[in-house]
Amino acid sequence: MVLTIMLSLFALFLIIGAPLGFAMGLSAVLSLWYQGEVPLLQLPVRVFGALDSYALMAVPLFILAGSLMNVGGITERIVALANLLVGRVRGGLAQVNVLTSVLFSSVNGSALADTAAVGSMMIPAMEKEGYDRRFSVAITAASSLIGPILPPSIMAILYGAITGVSIGGLFLAAVVPGLILGGTMMALTWFLAPRYGWTPRSHRMSEDGVARILMSSIPAVMMPLIIVGGIVLGIFTPTEAGAVAVLYGLCIALMVRQMTPARFYRFVLKSAKMTAGALIILGGSGIFGWVLTREGFAFLVRDVILGISDDRLVVLALVLIGLFLIGWFLEGLAAMILIVPIVTPLLQAVGVNPLQSGVAIIMMLLVGAITPPVGVVALFACRIGEVSYQSTFRILIPYCLVVMAVIALVAVVPGLTLWLPQRLLS
Repeated sequence: MVLTIMLSLFALFLIIGAPLGFAMGLSAVLSLWYQGEVPLLQLPVRVFGALDSYALMAVPLFILAGSLMNVGGITERIVALANLLVGRVRGGLAQVNVLTSVLFSSVNGSALADTAAVGSMMIPAMEKEGYDRRFSVAITAASSLIGPILPPSIMAILYGAITGVSIGGLFLAAVVPGLILGGTMMALTWFLAPRYGWTPRSHRMSEDGVARILMSSIPAVMMPLIIVGGIVLGIFTPTEAGAVAVLYGLCIALMVRQMTPARFYRFVLKSAKMTAGALIILGGSGIFGWVLTREGFAFLVRDVILGISDDRLVVLALVLIGLFLIGWFLEGLAAMILIVPIVTPLLQAVGVNPLQSGVAIIMMLLVGAITPPVGVVALFACRIGEVSYQSTFRILIPYCLVVMAVIALVAVVPGLTLWLPQRLLS
């Protein structure tokens, strides 16, 4: 009865537009009140227990590092490098858009940050070159999913903090799938280019221009090498890597003389606000998850799934399908906080490697960012491009199918996620 009341209240609060963290916490407290037992001492313990993770300190640091890196014109340099590498390939600026998202992941592992930085530059540039604005928006939204997969990924940090899985291992495990996703998106763009009239840029660049672009892009390319390399070599932890990333970004900003104390304060405040929003959700999930566990919801989910099959691949497929459906209604971070603590023990029990399941789950949760009705990343890209969300559906479908195909590949072939961690962490 308590479980039914809590889930019903949670759905009601979401329908009326209550913030997710408060919806989870309030529905849990009200269901306990209905039962006649509100353990007041347990509530703050559960809230702050969910936040008591050293790894979570890395989240505001990486957000701040991304803001600092952008001050030095890093986004423009990344776009120039991508244009140099693939601008003459069939698909032209559409290919540049995808590769820019791959390179931009080293600056900020957030899909929204990728969409804001890359979209504000690439959508007008593509329209100027004759690309339909709807296609520019769709490609920007789809390619922005690559950023939260490749390191340093904020979703990987949160996943590791929630589940206890090695964050450094998740970073390495996501490299091959992330690059495969970028490559398949570029292959799809190459295939679709003639249909939509996407043409490569025709002008050649001088040797001096090529050298200048390569040199200017070094700061952006070095950041993931420093972060991932430092973690792999044991020089610092993921949280310490966040501090190193901030120091590196600050040095870049000071070198180009684009940093002032007031601007630095605004960046710190921005990263604090973004982190606080995630932590409020995480705190609410502490109470919500405690009630779910106390009422045996995790065992119910386990029994239902294992009642269908106990095969490793089937269980993983059922979990991923469930996350895909949940992603229609919940934003990826919220779905991760709510569902991952329930399904992770089940996946481990049937023999799925936690790094493999972690990467597959993160990728599946990201699909909801470009699919209706939530589709926060697609909506944000549409706002930048000033087009309707509905007008991009048809163009987004093949890119969504590509993402789903790569997720299926990750689920079926463990070596895609385990090869690199086994080579570098063993």
